[in-house]
Amino acid sequence: MSVLKTALAAPSRMRGIFRYLLQAPKQCENRGKLTSLLSPDKLSEGRNKGAEHPMFDAALRESIKCGLLIEEKEDIAINFNLTEEARHPQTGDKLLPDTLAKLFFASDNEDEEDLGRLIAWYLAQDIYDAPGTWEEVEQRVAEQRVAESLDLKISSNSLFGQVADWMCYLGFAWGHALGANKIIVAEPTAYLRRNLKELFQGEVQAKLSIAEFVDRLAKKCPLFETGKFREQVEEKIGFRLPKHLSTSTAFALFRLQDDGCIQLIKESDADLFILPSGDKEAGFSHIIWTGIEL
Repeated sequence: MSVLKTALAAPSRMRGIFRYLLQAPKQCENRGKLTSLLSPDKLSEGRNKGAEHPMFDAALRESIKCGLLIEEKEDIAINFNLTEEARHPQTGDKLLPDTLAKLFFASDNEDEEDLGRLIAWYLAQDIYDAPGTWEEVEQRVAEQRVAESLDLKISSNSLFGQVADWMCYLGFAWGHALGANKIIVAEPTAYLRRNLKELFQGEVQAKLSIAEFVDRLAKKCPLFETGKFREQVEEKIGFRLPKHLSTSTAFALFRLQDDGCIQLIKESDADLFILPSGDKEAGFSHIIWTGIEL
């Protein structure tokens, strides 16, 4: 099972356990005490015996399975193999979306491949005509005939809600309510903004060719262009032309430029990448990180 198909393993529940352990002595707690603190018996009244704490148990199980937490006899602890920053009480919670993205998608985690392919598929769609509801996703998947080949089976509105929650928490989308529906816009500005410093190795005013930027981004998060999951998707849907970025990535880069976080430039005699924007296209060769972090 994956977090995609474990409805009770919501981002907020996994985060709640992690936040508690960040501040716990030695970042470790007895499982029974952790359960009683974060899932009091009062919340479980009326449930069948043996399933007293289903929400907590599901979130804890997925947290251990992905490598965020470890279990040692009767104790639960933050995985000491995470980076020091990811485990630090002052930075761990802020970095948790990126920690989970790495554990899910860049760590050969077979359990989360279904979520990886689905988010990569979403990011590969035309952002200006992307499906935003469960019904629209089902229709688009049927039109592209990828339900079986990519295992994109969004069989219910609740499953779509799980996808939406994870995409928004990890920074690959944002959502808003429209009547009774929740509309999702696959747009990875938040993820890119958080990771610019690492992608540019902390060098303010560093300049990367877009080819190098894309390569670094794909290695860090294989949901993006040339990454493992994106290539699996594009092999089936075949949208993107060589040296073209998807509309979702281009839109995010333009937003980051508008915010002053990066500069997109075109140098003479340099290879250009095409960034589509609506019905227009613009060519750029390099990206400069300004060091501004919003």
